[in-house]
Amino acid sequence: MLILSRKPNESLIIEMEGLDEPVEIIVADIGANQVRLGLQAPEGCKIWRKELYQTVQYNKQAASSASAAGVRGMASRLKGQDDEGS
Repeated sequence: MLILSRKPNESLIIEMEGLDEPVEIIVADIGANQVRLGLQAPEGCKIWRKELYQTVQYNKQAASSASAAGVRGMASRLKGQDDEGS
């Protein structure tokens, strides 16, 4: 891990192979318990909070490991619950 020090309004540039434009991370504000960052990135670049990214990855993995029969069974049970509620 690389650790850098920056002051408010200073930034870092991340240049990645295959991207025409670099990603710039700007220190917008430093408070008592938080740092506010601004990001300038190429259009189409996805930027995630880590906890959301991990949740999405977990859900993708769970969905890909679910069997087709299990998904069909769950769908029919849910459909049956909808019919009972009507």
